[in-house]
Amino acid sequence: MDDALVAYNAGRVDGAAGYRDPQVAEDPEVGADYRIGLLDGRIAAFHLIAEVRRILGAEGSLDRPDDVTES
Repeated sequence: MDDALVAYNAGRVDGAAGYRDPQVAEDPEVGADYRIGLLDGRIAAFHLIAEVRRILGAEGSLDRPDDVTES
């Protein structure tokens, strides 16, 4: 159980950082826990970015930031 929690937490941290460790993800014992944590970390990062954008009043796509003017 401890290995599963450690793998999940490592996946959550990696997901929030936008990183994926393929070796851990494919591990037969803890890979599934890591991948679930990875997804949870990515979702948490998405929600954080969305909340910051909401607070700042940013609208539109992240591909074209609102404060950029065309030349």
